[in-house]
Amino acid sequence: MSNGSIPTLHKMQDRNSDRSVGVENVYNRALKLLKRRQHSSFELQRKLEARGYSKSSVVAVLVLLREQDYLNDERFAEIFLDNLIKYKTFGFYGLKGKLLQRGIDKGIIDDLLSSFGFEDEKRIALKILEKKRERDPVKLARSLSAKGFRSQVIKDVLNF
Repeated sequence: MSNGSIPTLHKMQDRNSDRSVGVENVYNRALKLLKRRQHSSFELQRKLEARGYSKSSVVAVLVLLREQDYLNDERFAEIFLDNLIKYKTFGFYGLKGKLLQRGIDKGIIDDLLSSFGFEDEKRIALKILEKKRERDPVKLARSLSAKGFRSQVIKDVLNF
C-alpha cells in the first residue's frame, strides 16, 4: 500500500459502527456490488453507507479499490456514456445530467462530451422525431428540450 497510509484490511476495524463490522466486510460487500456492474465512486459509497457501514471504513475501502483498479470513475463514465448514446435518447444536457447524477467529476464529463458534437446530437434527435406521431413543432421542441437537447439542435431538426 502507498506509504503505509492504508492499513491492511485485517487490521482495520470499523470503530464507528455499533456492529463493529470489519473493513474486510465492507470490502467484500463492495466487491459483490462491483461484480454485478461497474459503479462510480459516488454510487458505491452511497450504497455502502446505506447498508450501515461507517464513512471512514467506506472511504478506506474506496481508496483501496481505486489502487487495485477495481474502481475507476473515468472508465465507468466512458462505458456509461457509450451505453446512453447507443440505447437511450438523450441530448447533450441530458447526457451531462445523467453523468452528474452518478457523481462523475465535471472535468471527466467535459472531456467525454467534448467529442459528442452537434451532428451526433442531431442524429439522435431525428431518430426520436421519426418515432413520434406528434406533428406540432412546439410540442416536439418541448419534448426534445426535456430530453436535454441543445436549442440549436432543436432549431435545426425542426427547421425553426
